[in-house]
Amino acid sequence: MQIDLSDRTALVTGSTQGIGHAIAVGLARAGAWVAVNGRGAERVTEAVERVRTESGSDDVVPAVGDLATEEGAAAVVDAVPGVDILVNNLGIFGSAAPLEIDDAEWRRYFEVNVLSAIRLIRAYLPGMTDRGWGRVLNLASDSAVVIPAEMIH
Repeated sequence: MQIDLSDRTALVTGSTQGIGHAIAVGLARAGAWVAVNGRGAERVTEAVERVRTESGSDDVVPAVGDLATEEGAAAVVDAVPGVDILVNNLGIFGSAAPLEIDDAEWRRYFEVNVLSAIRLIRAYLPGMTDRGWGRVLNLASDSAVVIPAEMIH
């Protein structure tokens, strides 16, 4: 299947590796202008180059910012003021005994796995609505449905 995303702008969160990286490559191959996100400039720069090489597109740019923070989300929005396609791929996981997860760890998971997406949806959805076109994809693990006892957080 070939999708033409020419003249569309996409942001993929957590796209320096893994699934996010593969999504960024696919969107770039489809013709979208793609912003690659991660927390550190060096790692994002390396990922941008990999996406360019793998997709054959030069329309790939960095969007550095820690989306678990308001400041990091603002930095990403400053770097990429408007998008047509927002892929909220960022997420963390880890094993822990349920009764040993402290408040700080719960907050960290909530900031990364939930609030990071909400911050960007608030920032980008109004522009999508105004333009009459946009897509927001929120990705999650199957652990959201089939919850392992050691990963309830």
